Amino acid sequence: MFLTFFILSIFIFPCSIIAESKLPSVHNVRIPRFNDEGFVTWELHASKLSQNTDNTFQSIDPVLYLFSDLVLETTAISNSGNFLLDKGEARGSDFFEVTGNGFNAQGINWSWKSSVKEGENQMIFKDQANVVFSNGLNGFFADKTETGESNCSPDNLDSNLTFDEENLVPTIAHANYLEFLTLDKKTHRFLLDGNVSINGNNLFLTCEKIEVLFSRDSNSTITPIGEVSKMYAFDKVVLQQEGRTSYADRMTLDVHLGTALLLGNARVVDDEWGEASGEKIILEKGNRMAKVLARKNGRSRLELPPLPNLGFGRKSKKTIIK
Repeated sequence: MFLTFFILSIFIFPCSIIAESKLPSVHNVRIPRFNDEGFVTWELHASKLSQNTDNTFQSIDPVLYLFSDLVLETTAISNSGNFLLDKGEARGSDFFEVTGNGFNAQGINWSWKSSVKEGENQMIFKDQANVVFSNGLNGFFADKTETGESNCSPDNLDSNLTFDEENLVPTIAHANYLEFLTLDKKTHRFLLDGNVSINGNNLFLTCEKIEVLFSRDSNSTITPIGEVSKMYAFDKVVLQQEGRTSYADRMTLDVHLGTALLLGNARVVDDEWGEASGEKIILEKGNRMAKVLARKNGRSRLELPPLPNLGFGRKSKKTIIK
């Protein structure tokens, strides 16, 4: 207890006279936490900090700065929150906003833990959660497709696709529950659960649960959290794109491979190619074709649009007039 108050007294800005008795509250607080190497891992700023009877601290206007290798990675703000400083934990019911290089997350009924079994800096929003990925899935799916007038070969579709880079938009996700977690220095995870919807460039995805992994190449100059590497969607997956709608029980999207794997009751309805169904269907980046993979004992189905009239219809019999 005394140590906690001593730390608080050091980082009060501006300095004020502190009585030796129990402190009811302190103002303009700045409290850093250091790791074993002596580097700052997180730092709390607040306009007011008051101690509760359960050894937690009620904060007003808290701002939480989270660092990785001396680099400011994430900033979190709220109107109020209860902090357990010794454990590096906090929770609150007010609006909570977390901003990092590459994303912005918001929600209410939040909690934060500096360390959990799976990783570090776990942020949870239990209600009204949404996240905007500025480095999302832009360009993963074709926004516009234009092919040559006489080239119809599926093998040449990729080379004929054109993308309008100027129309790229952020990827926005909504859910009842949102969790952000740093798994390691190169990997971050977003977990969304309950009434999930994701809206991006030529992409509208709905499901019940989805896990989004961001990865960062050590030699890359992109943002600290990296870029979307994989997405795992579960339960009632519906993927809508321009001219095509896909359905499945589960979906795995691999950005590096440029594929989306539909699993379980998979079905793709395409305005141009017709309908395909099977246990497994692979969608490829920049290609409107769907590869249907059947199980050993399973059956696949491919339904193409009806052929147009090619001019070989039956000739009507001539009526003989007597």
